[in-house]
Amino acid sequence: MSESLETIRRLRAWSEGKPTPRGEKVNVHVGDDDDILIVAFLRMGGESRPWGVAFGKPEEKPKILTVAEGRNRSRVGDMMVEFAPVILEHFRHPQHSVEDLSNWESNSHRQVWLPGPTHVEMLHYIALSFARTRWDRDGVETLKALGNLANCLYIEQQRPGQQTVLTAASALRETHVFPASSVRQAHLGYLLGWLQGGRNRETRLAAARAAENISVATVLDPDFERKKIQPLVEEWGRANQDDDEKGRAAAEASVKRSLSPELLRRWELTRDSITHLRSDKRSSNPGLATLVSFSKKEFNRGWGEKALNENEGGDAFWPNPFTDFNTRMAAGGFHQRVADEQKARHYLVHGDRELQREELADGHGIIGTVISVSSGDPEWKIKFSYPELPTTRQGSYLVIAGAPEVRLTVTKIDLQNRVLIAVPQWRNAKRKYGKLGLPSQDQAWKGRALVFLDDQPFGLADRLAGIARRRSDDPNEITNIMRTRQRKHAANDDEGAVVPESEE
Repeated sequence: MSESLETIRRLRAWSEGKPTPRGEKVNVHVGDDDDILIVAFLRMGGESRPWGVAFGKPEEKPKILTVAEGRNRSRVGDMMVEFAPVILEHFRHPQHSVEDLSNWESNSHRQVWLPGPTHVEMLHYIALSFARTRWDRDGVETLKALGNLANCLYIEQQRPGQQTVLTAASALRETHVFPASSVRQAHLGYLLGWLQGGRNRETRLAAARAAENISVATVLDPDFERKKIQPLVEEWGRANQDDDEKGRAAAEASVKRSLSPELLRRWELTRDSITHLRSDKRSSNPGLATLVSFSKKEFNRGWGEKALNENEGGDAFWPNPFTDFNTRMAAGGFHQRVADEQKARHYLVHGDRELQREELADGHGIIGTVISVSSGDPEWKIKFSYPELPTTRQGSYLVIAGAPEVRLTVTKIDLQNRVLIAVPQWRNAKRKYGKLGLPSQDQAWKGRALVFLDDQPFGLADRLAGIARRRSDDPNEITNIMRTRQRKHAANDDEGAVVPESEE
């Protein structure tokens, strides 16, 4: 999307005094209540382990768990053992759910919603702490399962077009244009202030600014933590040193009373975002159904198959939460991300004319009139009016907007006279596209003004991903030459932490 187009949209939103719809359709999938789990985290200062967590379905009252001392790994472990079965059951883990994970194609699509990006980072921290732990304690297998699920969710969240792990702030930005800078739009409360803060620009802006002063990240306001919570944590520490169970319990209860409103507010802001998206009068982009199908398939490949295999006593090769040591898999992952980004654009752009305008503004297509249709060899002559300088070149492919399977190959382009010659790649009618799916030689095409978009070559990127992952027999192939210094990593809770391998 061009920056100039986004600037114009923001100015229009400011002129109207409220956020304006982004696009003609809603381009984010919002599941049913049973398929959504809302999760919000808190962490202590610079610590990485959770200090508290709130979780629950949108229509339910959330459950809130906290510990008095976020640096005490045993207390944090106990809290995560209590939280783990809920999220494992939500994603149909074989040992925690009665639903059959192997029926992933027919099962409904499960989602986890988080307030913002720092809460996504907590998934990675949980994976680092528990996925490969060697901790000798009750419930360690549950902690390992939680760590592996959190790692798979964290990896999936980075895949373009995925509809499994969503942040409320990102979902609102994808569906609305806010009259504010990109930096300020990272704050979920600020966005909801603009959406729900009143009937005019002044009241909405005041509500947004007031909400912006209250943290929605995984850390507390520093003054609140230092003045209100820190004395309670120190009180718990003194009671713990004296082995005063009554004192520990009192401090624990005080900390929970102080942290619970913070967790509840973050959870409720996420729920309110879901409610707002559901109340949107726009219909969902038809391409979302395909992206949801892809999301189900990819998450089953990344997590479901491994969970089933492990449950049946097999070896599950879980992804490493620290890094990807395999150079071929890393290269394949790069090409796969490119393919996924192209797929997301391809399946959404044909269902939303505003997304089509973005593509055209970037030069990735043309608006043209079919001025001749050859009755012999299939060939179209198209006079285009926009944009001034398209990226379309000889040999590239165009598809008709709204009919992604109606494809043409550009054989000649005259930029001076704004004319191109294209050869249709279909012959018979494609009835599911109605008037956009007529036979290629039908003279009814002549004189029609159409939007043609650059075809997304995600098939090529998919093949490149497969090629990159395969081991080459050529000793000079780069992935055979590259040798990564590997280290045996233990989780944060393990004694010994990191054990370096001897260098060759």
